Amino acid sequence: MSPQIKKALQILSAATLAVLASTTFAKNPWEAVKKPSNQLPESIGSYSNGCLSGAEQMPLRGEGFQLVRTGRDRHYGNPYLVEFLKDFSNAVEENNLGRLQIGDMSMARGGPFSSGHKSHQQGLDADIWFSQDKRAAERPLTAWERDNISAIPMADERKHVLLEENWDPRIPGILRLASEDPRVARIFVHPTIKRKMCNIAGSDNEWLRKVRPWWGHNYHFHVRLNCPPGDKHCKPQSKVRGNPCGGGLDWWFSDEFYAILNGTAPTKPKPEKPPKKPDMPAQCAQVLTAPAAPKN
Repeated sequence: MSPQIKKALQILSAATLAVLASTTFAKNPWEAVKKPSNQLPESIGSYSNGCLSGAEQMPLRGEGFQLVRTGRDRHYGNPYLVEFLKDFSNAVEENNLGRLQIGDMSMARGGPFSSGHKSHQQGLDADIWFSQDKRAAERPLTAWERDNISAIPMADERKHVLLEENWDPRIPGILRLASEDPRVARIFVHPTIKRKMCNIAGSDNEWLRKVRPWWGHNYHFHVRLNCPPGDKHCKPQSKVRGNPCGGGLDWWFSDEFYAILNGTAPTKPKPEKPPKKPDMPAQCAQVLTAPAAPKN
């Protein structure tokens, strides 16, 4: 292929993505594509700006897990994530820690959501409920149940306190299994949940290094994997450093944090121009327009 033709194809790919992003048939073309691409599996770009080729759909139910909120059609992932979730769920069940209820993963080809997530774009993130519905352990949930049963919050977001009456003593064991898996990069939880587990763990807290406090996450924890081996277009996160239970955790209980939470923090002047959204990786144009993978 000549350099001229190669460059023309690159320009066409970028132009195709730009046109599709502005079409009237869908405000978000990534949500309009309902089947994975017929390409080799690869996580492309970053967790908050990327896409997913050759995705695999998570089964509705398996050893140690049951899907919830399936009506959203967000249960796709890199096969690396699907394999991890199966292994993790199986380990949870083998250790008598219950059966997991798995919520949002990624869309069929990854990409940005219109609402609900800034990350989950490249098939390496999954939300898992803290609470476990007894019906899911006894039988397959019906389609109605999967979309209508409620998760039990472990923390009150507005009051910023742990709901001790809802606390499940299996949670630290479940999160430790995930954290000690080398495939896992981060686990996001509500700050009060992180503090609770630090108090329980005492000096045996090295496994809590990957468990990060973050906004929300009061009824579910968010597991994020490292880039799969060989995915050369995947942007990894840096490793977590510092004291597993110190430093950054204290900020979430500071006067500055409570001022932000209660809306009393000084307002910052808005920039004259909103920051420009980063361009998606060029490979995502090909992912979005690729033929759909045949059914198994």
